[in-house]
Amino acid sequence: MSTDHFFIELHRHSEAKLKILDNYLVPWMRKITMGSFGAERALVIDGFAGAGSYGNSDGSSIRLIKHAIDFCEQADANNRKRPQLLILLIEGNEENYQELLKNIYRVTSLDLSEEKGYIPIPDYPSIQISCRFGKFDEVLKSRLDNLGTRETLIPSFCFIDPFGFKDTPFEIIKRYLKNEKSEILLNFIYEETNRFITAKNEKVKAHMQRHLGLDDIDSVQEMVKGKSATERKQLIVDLYSRQLLDNTNVKHILSFEIKKDGRTKLILFYGTKSMEGLKVMKKAMWKVDDTGLYMFDDRKDPNQIEFQFTKELNDNALLDDLCDILTDSLSGKILSINEVEEFVLTQTIYPLENFCKKVLKKIENKDGFHNVTNKNGKRNRGTFPPGTVMHFK
Repeated sequence: MSTDHFFIELHRHSEAKLKILDNYLVPWMRKITMGSFGAERALVIDGFAGAGSYGNSDGSSIRLIKHAIDFCEQADANNRKRPQLLILLIEGNEENYQELLKNIYRVTSLDLSEEKGYIPIPDYPSIQISCRFGKFDEVLKSRLDNLGTRETLIPSFCFIDPFGFKDTPFEIIKRYLKNEKSEILLNFIYEETNRFITAKNEKVKAHMQRHLGLDDIDSVQEMVKGKSATERKQLIVDLYSRQLLDNTNVKHILSFEIKKDGRTKLILFYGTKSMEGLKVMKKAMWKVDDTGLYMFDDRKDPNQIEFQFTKELNDNALLDDLCDILTDSLSGKILSINEVEEFVLTQTIYPLENFCKKVLKKIENKDGFHNVTNKNGKRNRGTFPPGTVMHFK
């Protein structure tokens, strides 16, 4: 299938997923190289790098490079050592690949046309880029095979944004996620998956089975039969989430629905083993849609996808909702601030910023605790510093 038309202009529903990538990547780099991981190096993979440009906007591959450069410049400004960043770009369309090489040269002055290994950017030698022509699963499999006696990749993040469901066999995603510090942001092609999941053609069924990581698609076809659009979508999302949780070391899954003309076009799946990663990605997704639904709909106000920091909350209904969730779910429990934050992070739709401590203050003002103490000393009412312990009524 030709994809040339796709790169002429960046459509708004595609911009939503790239905004999430923008919002997440630098905090991820900071978390890996300067945070608790303290890794010397980190790897970023773009599995479907495209041409690097949509004409009216940078594509994901060029954004990754620019984010890495920005991060190095932040390190310089703060007198920190530049992080060691490897960027692997994979593209399987020959025309797009050649255009990608030109765009990489435009941004970095790197000529990668004859190079297969990682080559440093002249002005930013701690950033090294490898650009490979080939199918995503084949190139990634080759890289994983080449680990040799090493058991795992360095800490890595893989952005997977295919054009069709047959390009992302679950087996390679499963193998990649076996690495201890690996994460994915996957564009799950929901529209095509939903259309062909009940196909009777054996070739299509085989592609679907590989896509979903199933030995047999017949039981799933029977399961979705007669279901409403909403029920069917929930079944498919739950199925893929379970596949990730049951077959990899991923501990946390976030999904983000992207609509076009009112129809579900894409569902982004984020998978991580890290609580900190979950925290950062929730914040990244909330910047694109702060309704709490984790849904982008291109029929809404165009300003919804403008980059902005987490908004000051105007709608008290969201705070009231989280307040009800905590008081109902945690009634009678004695929990530390860390345990409450973990509950909000893993069991609710809300990110921590602008929500958790505001809601705890609201609960305290409503006399919703038997008592609140701080093992590190005194605390001011309405504040919840480290060491705070709450006994919920």
